[in-house]
Amino acid sequence: MKRLSLKLRSVLAALLALGLFIPVTVLILDNAYTRSLGQAKLNELKLMNLALVSAFELDDGNAVMPELLYEEQLNLPDSGYIGIVVFRNKVVWQSASALHFDIQQPPASPGVGEERFIQDTRPHFDSDAHYFTYGFTAEFAGPRQFEPVQFYILNNRSEFDRERETFLATVWRNLLALGVVLLLLLLGGISIILAPVRSLIAEIKKTSEGRQAALNHSYPAEFAGLKRSINRLLQTEAQQRKRYKNSLGDLAHSLKTPLAVALGTPALPPEASDALLQIDQLIQRQLKRATAGQKGWQAPVPVGPLVERISGAMAKVYRDKALNISLDIGPTAQFLGDETDLFEMLGNLLDNACKAAAKQVRITCEHQARYLVIKIEDDGPGIAAHLRQTLLERGARLDTYTEGQGIGMAVVSDLVDIYQGQLEVYDSELGGAGVQIRFALPASS
Repeated sequence: MKRLSLKLRSVLAALLALGLFIPVTVLILDNAYTRSLGQAKLNELKLMNLALVSAFELDDGNAVMPELLYEEQLNLPDSGYIGIVVFRNKVVWQSASALHFDIQQPPASPGVGEERFIQDTRPHFDSDAHYFTYGFTAEFAGPRQFEPVQFYILNNRSEFDRERETFLATVWRNLLALGVVLLLLLLGGISIILAPVRSLIAEIKKTSEGRQAALNHSYPAEFAGLKRSINRLLQTEAQQRKRYKNSLGDLAHSLKTPLAVALGTPALPPEASDALLQIDQLIQRQLKRATAGQKGWQAPVPVGPLVERISGAMAKVYRDKALNISLDIGPTAQFLGDETDLFEMLGNLLDNACKAAAKQVRITCEHQARYLVIKIEDDGPGIAAHLRQTLLERGARLDTYTEGQGIGMAVVSDLVDIYQGQLEVYDSELGGAGVQIRFALPASS
């Protein structure tokens, strides 16, 4: 669930809710409808049974029923309704509607004055069908005493079951249609609810890319606190960065004068002079390292114009070598960081390549997946394999790995490390050395 979006989670939750709600609702409606139909059927059969009781007579101990009854369903063969009269445990009469049935075995009889309603029976005379059965026992005066008589009305359930199935099909169809409508409404509602979130994410992205200094849009009350916190964080981060740079600048300025005085001391021993120069270089390098890598919340730097500027300068510096400096820069190549840092890295790498090259230097820059990849190659003598490993070791001194490639490579290595990039040295197709630096790009929202 960690990787699922809020929208997908909401849809899955809605599907789960509907998956439980619709079947439960159908079950509840089915039970209610079945009970309602069952009660209506009980009332119907009770009235028909009462018509049988009203039409029955005992004449000198013999059961007498009229040929035609008031209930037309009992007069029509195969109507689905059957009337039975049981006297002295024998079927003494069956309705004309039971013309095609020979009913010999009577149903179980209720007590005198009692009724019995069974919603699903399979009588012996029609074992392939299911019937409702309503029975009632009444007493009639005989020659010597009152005698019980059982009256039964049976009704085939096929019509009842068809009505129930039609009802269930209608309920399922309508509830599924309603579920689809609810899902569509939910998707629309989620899009409306998440619109401020998308707006907030887009604005944070713009701020991270340096296209604006703070979050400016209006958001619902639930996001007001988050907006204030982010703006406060941005303001605090900018102030801290400014104070940090100012403090480092003050430190550099404070150390510059004492070093200059010390270096200008008359008759300074060569050992002391070398040590002071080394201290000056270390201070400049560490100040550069501390102030580099401030890549958060600023606009990306286009690589193309900067490379063209550096290559133009190098062509003038090394005009005596008549170098062919070729450029292959992707139009969308951008560096997410400080322009000065990028200038420092490319300047040192290109300077080293021009020093080592015989006639040709090639610079390529492109986006590969989520990385900015810059390659600088030459046709010079190359770099020995054992020195390449030294070049890649974090924190190692790289100023002596080959002639003509001095402290600049140490600065490049430091800057690449600060930007959490990768530096690789390889054999170039041009015959000399190739240096590749790769920086991760921010994930797209």
